[in-house]
Amino acid sequence: MKTIIYLSLLILIAFLFSSVEINSYQILERSLPPVLGACLGGVLACTSIVVSVLSGSSKETKQKAKTSQKYSRFIASLEKDVKILVICLCFIVALPYLRTLDYPLALSIFDLPPEYLKQKLFSSLEIFIASIAFMVIYELVTVLITILKNMMVIHDTDS
Repeated sequence: MKTIIYLSLLILIAFLFSSVEINSYQILERSLPPVLGACLGGVLACTSIVVSVLSGSSKETKQKAKTSQKYSRFIASLEKDVKILVICLCFIVALPYLRTLDYPLALSIFDLPPEYLKQKLFSSLEIFIASIAFMVIYELVTVLITILKNMMVIHDTDS
């Protein structure tokens, strides 16, 4: 229930901040794909650091990690978050193209023209998806830093 409330609030915020002005939404369309792509690359680089630290650990440390439920949950959560980030990146790349298509369905609400509603919807979607992506990136960075700190503690106790 908490997640639904957060997502609903995020959709509302995205709708309020969305714009139908071409100059406004083109800023998002030009800047979001490279930013999210670079963040994905950074997340994958951080993940490789964690793996390399674990690879250089003693057999005992590797065994602890292999049998640790915390580490297993971390890996499962990391996989889920990276997949969400990749999906967000795909949508962010595809939405500008989808905005240009003509759709046979014309919807009018409160006497607003269909083109206005289409631009508002796509701008809202871009902001919503970007927000989800940035929250996932924040979570990933926080978790990766925590894991690196814990790996350093494990290395200190092995010495």
